[in-house]
Amino acid sequence: MASKGVIAVDLVDVWAAPGRKRLRRTLAWGDEVTVSARTATHIEIETVHFNEQPDGSILPVKEKGYIEPRKSARIDLATLIRPVRRNDVLKVNCVDVQQGDGAVIEAPNGKVILVDGGDNQLFARYLAGRFRGTTAAKPRRIDCLLVTHGDADHFAGLREILDSETNREKRKRLFMQPRRYYHNGLVKRPATRDGKRVSDVDLLGPTTRVGKQTWLTGLVDNLLDVPDSEMNQPFLAWKKALATYHARAPVECRRLQFGDDDAFSFFNKGDLKIEVLGPLTSTIDGKPALRFLGDPPHGPRVGHESLATEIEDFGGHSASHTINGHSIVFRLRYGGFSYLFTGDLNNQASRYLANEHRAGRLNLQSEIFKVPHHGSSDFSGALLQAVSPIVSIVSSGDEHARKEYIHPRATLMGALGRWSRVPEPLIFVTELVAFFKVEGWSTLAKPTSAEDRQRGEFFGFSRTAYGMVKTRTNGKRLLVYTDSGNFQMKEAYAYSLDADGIPQPSPVLRV
Repeated sequence: MASKGVIAVDLVDVWAAPGRKRLRRTLAWGDEVTVSARTATHIEIETVHFNEQPDGSILPVKEKGYIEPRKSARIDLATLIRPVRRNDVLKVNCVDVQQGDGAVIEAPNGKVILVDGGDNQLFARYLAGRFRGTTAAKPRRIDCLLVTHGDADHFAGLREILDSETNREKRKRLFMQPRRYYHNGLVKRPATRDGKRVSDVDLLGPTTRVGKQTWLTGLVDNLLDVPDSEMNQPFLAWKKALATYHARAPVECRRLQFGDDDAFSFFNKGDLKIEVLGPLTSTIDGKPALRFLGDPPHGPRVGHESLATEIEDFGGHSASHTINGHSIVFRLRYGGFSYLFTGDLNNQASRYLANEHRAGRLNLQSEIFKVPHHGSSDFSGALLQAVSPIVSIVSSGDEHARKEYIHPRATLMGALGRWSRVPEPLIFVTELVAFFKVEGWSTLAKPTSAEDRQRGEFFGFSRTAYGMVKTRTNGKRLLVYTDSGNFQMKEAYAYSLDADGIPQPSPVLRV
């Protein structure tokens, strides 16, 4: 009788036939499988093989697969797969969404949090492939949508999930039902009003002046309550999508700030906990308020500010740096391993957090660091020292000249290595772990714009593997790996806690 289970070792090869014939794919620790039969030498499972079609598309096909260790390995087959009810693996994937952020957190009990979503269809496509077979009658439950801040490259792609429901290809559809929507409380207004450009200080809502400082005092709790006229186009499109989900089943909308750990009571269990470390609010006129941040110095610096912790007034009012600097910051802890997510945190805001860390009011140290702002040069070395990561993940992808920011910056990459707590840290960049196949010369079949019609013949590539950094941990051991264009290859690293609870490099076990 078939039974559900999860892979219980780092990496497991799946073969097309007994006798280790024709490698199909490699599964990872925590991946769910259906076991259909067991023998003394192998385990038969139901798996999904991804077959390339004549048109270049990749279709998932269910078929039998076999897990069969080498005889010389002397591995007990019973230890390779454990029942789903005994799953203890936290899975965190950071997905290449080009210029943007998108991550999936899945708890051992199956609860799912989506963190941001890019600004294109890539995140929606990935999710449709991961959570296959959803329908309007049976949507995938998403326990929380967390948008770190209101830049379109962090949330506009979530609208693509709703749009995917009507895709003509079933495999590209994802029906989901979010239970919660968390955000930082700042909403971008339209950039123009009555034909005139709106100043930065008026782009994020009501403000109050206290001395020399400007404070945002109109923080939003429920995005659905904001009038359409008070939103720019990306916010309005997302509000409409959120309203559709809310009409199907209630969605809790909530603004987060430092200390709102209770927002994750649905997720926190035992050694698994999420702590909200930012944004840091103050009380102005009896209301929670966020300080309006200024413009940083122009150009990438080379080290002369990297250790500064004093809070500088950069001068001016920058809406973009304000909404970035007040990103939701949260620390996900599971046993002896922690993740720090930082949105688009910048230098000025990072110094606030670094000082709070030094004062002992919050703890930023984390083994896995989701690097802020796609590797921007606007970073604080003091923050990196406080985090002192072992594994750093940069989500970047400058796919078009109009979105070119030179991410990640050389100064940031060097600082990540310099301020790691280990001599040989791991630093991943999502766009660099994506793989492409040369397709050769081609033309657009149906040009839709003047630019396309003028383009003519071009040299093309197709993506053969997502740029994705995958992590797995049970709180005592950590696996970090990426896929490759060659499906037989994985880049994988492991760490285990020593007797003092300190992570140490550990051999990767591949069966």
